[in-house]
Amino acid sequence: MKLRQLDALRAVAEAGSLHEAARRLFLTQPAISRSIRELEVELGMQLLTRAASGATLTPFAQQVLKRVMAVHREIERIEEDARAARGELGGQLTLAVTPPASTRALADSLSELAAARPGVKLQVIEARAENIADGLRDGTIDIGVFTQYCEPKNELFEWIKLYELDVLLTIPASYTGSETLTVEQIHALQWLSLDSPSDTSSFMATLFGQYGMPIPERTLRCSAMTLYLDLSAQIEAVSIWTALAKPLILQRVKAGTLKLLDLVEPMPRIGMYLAYSSEDLLTATAQQFVRLLRSKLEGDEAQRWPAGMAYSGADKGVR
Repeated sequence: MKLRQLDALRAVAEAGSLHEAARRLFLTQPAISRSIRELEVELGMQLLTRAASGATLTPFAQQVLKRVMAVHREIERIEEDARAARGELGGQLTLAVTPPASTRALADSLSELAAARPGVKLQVIEARAENIADGLRDGTIDIGVFTQYCEPKNELFEWIKLYELDVLLTIPASYTGSETLTVEQIHALQWLSLDSPSDTSSFMATLFGQYGMPIPERTLRCSAMTLYLDLSAQIEAVSIWTALAKPLILQRVKAGTLKLLDLVEPMPRIGMYLAYSSEDLLTATAQQFVRLLRSKLEGDEAQRWPAGMAYSGADKGVR
């Protein structure tokens, strides 16, 4: 198997035809066809469905393409390592975070990284934990910083627990029931969640699972954080927050749009995790970012507070 064969497959996938793929790679169409044929013979599987309108990848070839993309990303990282070894201050970093991970420490670390490496290419993506895990597996994400209610069980990437946070539950002020509830009572209410109800690491799965209960039947999912903020005050459903959101929640309680709920039984705490595919394979840029983030989080608890949010002295007791 040769890189030119993998390049040919990738070009056909992106271009949709052998002719256009050849043009993009500055090769002749017979040369592209020969590379694909050689790869098909070597693998013993058909990779392209050829038609007058163009060429498409077979289902097996789609799986091959995912690995091809991972190979290319690793080649890019080898080139980045070489530039770093020559003393060049550039590099690139694709970082994926869940909303609670958008802390002062994260913002400060990215700012310092950009200042230390003027040519760095930064990409920060907001995603759910399950999507971050997928990105770490296929190499599209270099580092993930995410929240989860139980330790990651994925063996395809490495992780470190940075710290834990308490959880708050709210419901719109229109709710007239008791504000102190048992697990059984709160289970009967409607729920609004950022995570998928089927996610075994979600708050609902963790909370009710430890009491031998299924996920509540009435569950709404909204993975868009800004919309979640509005829906939490408009739909009579239980919403889930980390303690970092306490200043915002208290403002809304004071304004009469939300009520805080207390649970009689203990609630699971949420962990903040730092993850990457392999510590040994981190680029110099990624290593520097990890050092910056960990040093800030270990040095000052205020660094855990949400970026861009102002705090009063009364808010400093948030854990």
